[in-house]
Amino acid sequence: MPVRIIVKLQNTISSASSAILICAAVVIVIAGVKSASGIIAPLLMAGFISIICSAPLYWLKRHGLSNTISLIIILAGVGVLGVAVFSLIANSLDAFSGSIPRYKQNLTLLYNELNNTLTNWGYALPIEGLREQLSPNSFIKFLNYMLSGLSNILGDGLVVFLAVLFILTEVATLPDKLRASLKNPDHSMVYFNDFITKVIHYLGLKAATSVLTAVCVAIILWLLKIDYVFLWAVLAFFLNFIPYVGSFLAGLPAVLLGLIDHGILVALWAAAGYVAINIVVGNIIETRWMGDDLNLSSFVVFVSLIFWGWVLGPTGMFLSIPLTMSITIALESNPQTRPIALLMQNADALTDNAANSATKSGLS
Repeated sequence: MPVRIIVKLQNTISSASSAILICAAVVIVIAGVKSASGIIAPLLMAGFISIICSAPLYWLKRHGLSNTISLIIILAGVGVLGVAVFSLIANSLDAFSGSIPRYKQNLTLLYNELNNTLTNWGYALPIEGLREQLSPNSFIKFLNYMLSGLSNILGDGLVVFLAVLFILTEVATLPDKLRASLKNPDHSMVYFNDFITKVIHYLGLKAATSVLTAVCVAIILWLLKIDYVFLWAVLAFFLNFIPYVGSFLAGLPAVLLGLIDHGILVALWAAAGYVAINIVVGNIIETRWMGDDLNLSSFVVFVSLIFWGWVLGPTGMFLSIPLTMSITIALESNPQTRPIALLMQNADALTDNAANSATKSGLS
């Protein structure tokens, strides 16, 4: 009896030690990734862009083009699109910088008008504190912060482009290399193919809905005659990849600019337009297209947004869902970590897994 108790105690201590070592290793890896985020973030962006580009690359090869010509066509398309977007954003930012004095003047007039109106109504405002919070400089700093986040995502364009080039040159031989390096390639390649399929499906549909969002935003802002329509449309496209808060952040600069230049009525119409776009495109069209392929609970999506944003900055927020999907698939491939993957999934995914398991057990 004492021997059995000692064996159980040793097993318990061993399990606790393994858990502590795993947690320590995870913390060390996270700290390393955060400290090297300046290098890792553009490489991750390049990796996911390469996954998207691999689909048209294989399509061109299936239609008779050689690997070299297919690669040149894909890279030329990515390069032309990137240069065009960079050029238009740079021109918009230059024009925006030149209009800052006018915005400061309009914002000062708007502040004085608001202060006078509230004073006539008998409301006393903390003048100095309100001036500090609603000063033109504070508004300009806010817009610069929003645009700097977009610049951080796009800032390493050359590094990302070169990384995409080298990754795509290895795409054709990557499956063979993985099969040669894995212990159980047939089992592992199933999860690898599942990961690639889900990421391509998610990013492709998200890119389509983001383009639709950007077009709708451009039309509404053009009708309302708000300045720099292209800049706010591009901002809406990229921030649409950020779950929950992206659409809200994308609408703030344009609404505030409409308030400064055209008054409160135009700002309200712009805000209503953003809300309508978010409801129709984000909650109806995107949900119908995406279906249950995401398989992540809302809480996990929210936590992943905060976590990856803290680790990798704006790029991490941009890629939070694909990165979390890859971790979920990796956890699901190992029987010991599969319970953690199940905890990260939504209720519909758990129901589907239970039904699949019951079907398999019935067939066996």
